Amino acid sequence: MGATQDKLKMIISEYVDIAPDSIDINMNLQLDIGLDSFGLISLVCAIESEFNISIPDQVLSGFTTLQDMAEYIYKQTQESI
Repeated sequence: MGATQDKLKMIISEYVDIAPDSIDINMNLQLDIGLDSFGLISLVCAIESEFNISIPDQVLSGFTTLQDMAEYIYKQTQESI
C-alpha cells in the first residue's frame, strides 16, 4: 500500500501546497490539512481520475484521515486487478 499512499500524498500536495514529505498518513483531512467540503470534493475528483475508481458519497463521508482514504483506494485498486 506504500505506492498508494505516496501517490495520494503527491495529489494532496498539489491541492493544498504542502510538501509531500510533510504529509503524514494519519493527518485529519479537515483539521490538519485544512480541506473544506469543496476542497475535499475537488480532491476526490482528482483521486478518482488518477486511480480510475469511484468514491461514493456515503463512503466519502466516512473518511476522516488520509489513512482512511488510502485504505479505500488500495482496496478498490486491488480488486480491479
